[in-house]
Amino acid sequence: MGKARAVYGLLAPLLLIAGVCVYLVFRDLSGLLFFEWVPFLGFAKGTLVHLEPSVFADIVKFNLAGMLWLVSGVLFLRFVWFHRIATQRVYVWCFYALGALVEISQLSEKVPGTFDLLDLAFMGAGALVEGLIYKAFAKRRIV
Repeated sequence: MGKARAVYGLLAPLLLIAGVCVYLVFRDLSGLLFFEWVPFLGFAKGTLVHLEPSVFADIVKFNLAGMLWLVSGVLFLRFVWFHRIATQRVYVWCFYALGALVEISQLSEKVPGTFDLLDLAFMGAGALVEGLIYKAFAKRRIV
């Protein structure tokens, strides 16, 4: 049980970092307000790796990071409440709802960002795969 929890504790920050790296490597961040405020992050202007236009490139640039961040948060919540399955379930479902709400709220002009149905689809796919892996491996070891 300790090994499974340690895996969750290690994977959560790794997936978070991977999501940040997707932004730093494949996206042009010059238009983001945060990078305008912090001048020493000037290296992030422009893209480090240019991907030829394709469906795959668009998915990597625009949808992958959100999925990685959502799964990272779920893994962190599973790590924190590893032995409290009922509490863990509540927090994970609230996190799913929060992620969907943030994406859907981008339909409003008051929330920065652009709504993308593929973001919701990829976040859902990441949550589904994580949930299936959790159910298959970790849950039976905990109980």
